[in-house]
Amino acid sequence: MKNMTIQNMAKACNGRIFFGENKGTAPKEMVDFSEINRTQQEANGIVIDSRQVEAGYVFVAIRGERVDGHSFVPQVIEKGALAVICEELPERLSGFCILVDNTLQALKDLAEFYRMQLTLKVVGVTGSVGKTTTREMIATVLSRNFIVHSTKGNFNNEIGVPLTIFKIREEHQVAVIEMGINHFGEMTRLSKMVRPDICVITNIGVCHLENLGDRDGVLRAKSEIFTYMNPNGSVVLNGDDDKLQTILQVHGKAPITFGLEQGNTDY
Repeated sequence: MKNMTIQNMAKACNGRIFFGENKGTAPKEMVDFSEINRTQQEANGIVIDSRQVEAGYVFVAIRGERVDGHSFVPQVIEKGALAVICEELPERLSGFCILVDNTLQALKDLAEFYRMQLTLKVVGVTGSVGKTTTREMIATVLSRNFIVHSTKGNFNNEIGVPLTIFKIREEHQVAVIEMGINHFGEMTRLSKMVRPDICVITNIGVCHLENLGDRDGVLRAKSEIFTYMNPNGSVVLNGDDDKLQTILQVHGKAPITFGLEQGNTDY
């Protein structure tokens, strides 16, 4: 993973690096990195599931409703993890630990940093319904001419999107990332990580009205996808949707439209 070294990751998530020489050693904060070359080794992957850890991976210990990832820190070190990112230090450590205030925020900070190291084009897909089908269609068409990475399953929220980004590799030419939300501000945070070059919105429906109020609220929340998009990028909208028809310009450019109704399709 390009530039994802221990030192760079610690800086990206405002963490402190600790190191333990062996199993019986209490971790000590590192100040001088010159003697330990592993701090310059790039991570092979970043995961939150201890079962997915392989040699050279970084494990982010997330506190879930049922499971606390911190419980698996010794196991992932044994499996050859390059480092663990956690909110509390283990009493004994044989390897590297990046200590942060909040591991969920660290996950998002790392995704944003990693995205900035990549030069591929990214398509962000959102909407009330049809996101997954649309994402799969776009990825399938693009894969005829490009090496494509796309969201798997329903990994479209503030945990799933970072994990999707972490699976991008330098050989990928395009990424198609599904982005789902149910609160105001959530799409802005996703957009900050994804930095889409092309934004696709399928429709504005009546989903999550308990948080978004009405379809106008849904439109505002979904439109947050434009916040961190490439200002020179493109916006693709369902021209048949009455709410999306109100978006006339984004960053000074008219959106590209698609649909079934006459006059609503650019291609």
